[in-house]
Amino acid sequence: VALTDDDHINLKIAITTKLLHPGIQVICRAETHDAQDNMASFGTDRIINPYDTFAQRLAMALHSPGTHLLYEWLTGVPGSPLPSPLYPPHGTWIVCGYGRFGKAIQQNLDTQGIPTVIIEANPDVTGCRDFCVIGRGTEAETLRAAGVEQAVGIVAGTDDDANNLSIVMTAAQLNPDLFMVARQNKCDNDEIFQAALLDLVMQRSEIIARDILALLTTSLLDDFLQLIRDKDNDWANEKVSRLTAVVGESVPDTWLVVLDEHQAPAVHEWLEAGHVLTLDELLRDARDAEERLACVTLMMRRRSGDMLLFPDGRLELECGDQLLFAGSAGVARRLAWVLFNHNALRYVQ
Repeated sequence: VALTDDDHINLKIAITTKLLHPGIQVICRAETHDAQDNMASFGTDRIINPYDTFAQRLAMALHSPGTHLLYEWLTGVPGSPLPSPLYPPHGTWIVCGYGRFGKAIQQNLDTQGIPTVIIEANPDVTGCRDFCVIGRGTEAETLRAAGVEQAVGIVAGTDDDANNLSIVMTAAQLNPDLFMVARQNKCDNDEIFQAALLDLVMQRSEIIARDILALLTTSLLDDFLQLIRDKDNDWANEKVSRLTAVVGESVPDTWLVVLDEHQAPAVHEWLEAGHVLTLDELLRDARDAEERLACVTLMMRRRSGDMLLFPDGRLELECGDQLLFAGSAGVARRLAWVLFNHNALRYVQ
């Protein structure tokens, strides 16, 4: 995992690693598209660009707040309180700063049909000469020129935390109803960003850490999050309700089970012998088979490569199936009893 704040160093780590150990998994941080393309060209397994990631999630929240909420719940810290839904408004947004972050925001809002007005202090450098208001956005005059009174949201996206806080505070005085998003560049400014009562804060280190933890702890979770990205809000809300009913008000644990001789020897032997076992049967509580374990099957990947989101409980399991679960604390251990113990398996079956 290459996480330095220098794209060239991360690129060199990735190249060196792939040359010395071609089969190893390499995850890299990249903050420019040139570095991303270069890393991808020789097989870097996963490249995380925090600017693009945040912009895509903001666009996701505009497209489907329920999908965004699922994303937040499943990449959060297990046991922490569930975050509240995010409802960014539709209408004109103002983006202050047209660097890497501002460009990512503008492009992703554009994909959702959201009009933007750009404020940029150095338009010749950033390439927005013909379509931006010149200024930093810290001045009321510049914000008025961008139409702040009629806008629904503002993104303070410069590389200076003091300027970003000044932008949102000035904008809030001119239009108290704005949805406010700000980029936080330094971790030691946490307290003042919290005091600003922003709707959303972009912090690179948190975005990178959450994505990498999801990749390293539960490999199938990343595939699941990619598959749900384009789901509509009705679909996502139904899944959110289903998950909440099972796990309550805390961020759930997520874990992966492979039905093979190592991770599920009792189940593997049962299926190899030609017996039938459904997903519903597998998820009965070995202490009382009338009760179900407090978990939800998020996804199944079959040996053929087929991936099923929220598979039906009546589905018959097969050797080699990979199952991604989300559930309450301790449920994974209770499920393991059935996976490893022949008597417990026969009881729930």
